Amino acid sequence: MSNDRHGGERGSNSSRNSGGNRSGNSRGNSAGNRAGNNSGRGGYRDGGRKGSNEQRGDFSDRGRGRDSDGFDEYSSQPPERERGLGGDQVEGVNAVRELLRADRRDVRELLISVGRENSPAIEEIIELAREQRVRVREVGATQMEAVARSESPQGVIALASSIEPVEIDALLEDPRAFIVVLDGVTDPGNLGAVMRTAEQAGATGFVLPKHRSARLTPSAMKAAAGAAEWLPIAQTAGVPSFLERAKRAGVWSVGLDADGDVDVSEIPVADAPLVIVLGAEGSGLSRLTRGRCDLIASIPTFGHLDSLNVSAAAAIACFAVARRRGQE
Repeated sequence: MSNDRHGGERGSNSSRNSGGNRSGNSRGNSAGNRAGNNSGRGGYRDGGRKGSNEQRGDFSDRGRGRDSDGFDEYSSQPPERERGLGGDQVEGVNAVRELLRADRRDVRELLISVGRENSPAIEEIIELAREQRVRVREVGATQMEAVARSESPQGVIALASSIEPVEIDALLEDPRAFIVVLDGVTDPGNLGAVMRTAEQAGATGFVLPKHRSARLTPSAMKAAAGAAEWLPIAQTAGVPSFLERAKRAGVWSVGLDADGDVDVSEIPVADAPLVIVLGAEGSGLSRLTRGRCDLIASIPTFGHLDSLNVSAAAAIACFAVARRRGQE
């Protein structure tokens, strides 16, 4: 099948799968698979769980060193609504270490739990913080729990500037584009897990809707284990409109759904510039999103259940694409 995109209008999914011409630049045609997770027939499910302690405190007054008697100020401020992508509170050893290793954001303060177990990872975090002139503060377990917004911060929390989104066009212009898009996934843990998978599979970008989507809360950042520091992230007003932009840029879009037209391991355009779209919990891809996809792929399953968790489906799909691209 030729992966060239000529002419204007796209045909049905089946005609696209059989080799219809597309608009845009001619792309090389080697089969490679990149897929994200979608839900169909209940789809590949995002459980809709919220990470514990997702309420956000106001950490505006960090200038004075405080002992345990004064530290309750961290949790006494009214919650603040998440804005933009988030990512300004990072919890967990892996996530904080990658934040400091990447050194792409301003880190204002590092909180370390008193009495923690010494480990090479914690020692590296402290050393990196000092090299970057980040304020390091030791706090007690009670204070650490009061600040934490994930279930287990592992004795380390970093307070940093928010993650800035990149421009959508910058992602679409990459000749080897491999972009993962989430359509209505609201669970922070699933968001983080999919980001971690995407980064490890070699994705070149990640796209989140501005509405009806999880944000980079501490729970999401911890689940991502540092992937958010390395993976360019863009925001879109709506996934269908983003897919239209991808079409105009000559980038193929593949949705993942249990009722797909082709096995995820056999996506014919896997080696071309590609967007993988993963659907929401229960409902899967929205009707408009599905209609804008060039191709719908599925993951064969053999048990009694009707779906995979969205992060599990993302792992299968993304590494199927990575494996195919690696063979070229």
